Amino acid sequence: MTPLRPPCSAAAAPPAAFQTIPLEEVESAASIVKRFVTGAMSYGSISLEAHTSLALAMNTMGGKSNSGEGGENPRRLEKTADGKPNPFRSAIKQIASGRFGVSAHYLTNADELQIKVSQGAKP
Repeated sequence: MTPLRPPCSAAAAPPAAFQTIPLEEVESAASIVKRFVTGAMSYGSISLEAHTSLALAMNTMGGKSNSGEGGENPRRLEKTADGKPNPFRSAIKQIASGRFGVSAHYLTNADELQIKVSQGAKP
């Protein structure tokens, strides 16, 4: 029996056209993580602990978590004692047909709004 292709070798030499990129041209990690976002997972579809942990992780690394259409506990929107944003706050707020905990306070505490225009029927 003959394989269709030869097995891969981890020690294979790079292609002849391989060129290195000068370090000055490589984007910094701090710049890259600003584009990292979590998927929209509402509190209720995942546990409070998971929802809070995602927000804390993304805020710590400079990314953004998405509250999902389930809203967010108003205590997570309060600033810390030194006036900084709450580390448990989701930066992206999702709005679905003006329901699920959407209020003016919730909306004004968003860095970005994600509006669901239509949604499939649920059984």
